[in-house]
Amino acid sequence: MKGISPIVAAVLLIAITMTISGVLAYWSSTFVSTTLPGENITTAQCRLAQFEFLNCRYNSSSQNLIFSLNNIRTVDLSKLTAFIEFVNGTVTNGTALNGTLPSGEIRSYTLANIPADFANMIVKTNCPELSRTTTCSR
Repeated sequence: MKGISPIVAAVLLIAITMTISGVLAYWSSTFVSTTLPGENITTAQCRLAQFEFLNCRYNSSSQNLIFSLNNIRTVDLSKLTAFIEFVNGTVTNGTALNGTLPSGEIRSYTLANIPADFANMIVKTNCPELSRTTTCSR
């Protein structure tokens, strides 16, 4: 009985190894992209992101906080969340602001039922290091 030649065996081993590594590479890239939280925004993109408050005012009769945000860079911002900080130091759990803030756009928002004893407002984004704080005119 004869076995296969060493050259054919080496070629088969290389082919099997390459096939397995290709399958694992595809699986791992799919696994990472579907299990990571967020919008798959990179740290480099977050370094280019920036927004500012254009205005913020409080209507004491309706207890509404009305403000506008300006996305002044080229990265779309999502997961905008507003936190209200009160004079006693407590902070609300956060209110999600609907939609995204596309690059170069200005959007207005209204938060209802805000007690008059608030000190300032903080807005956070999908970029962990990007947030802004403002005090609002009354």
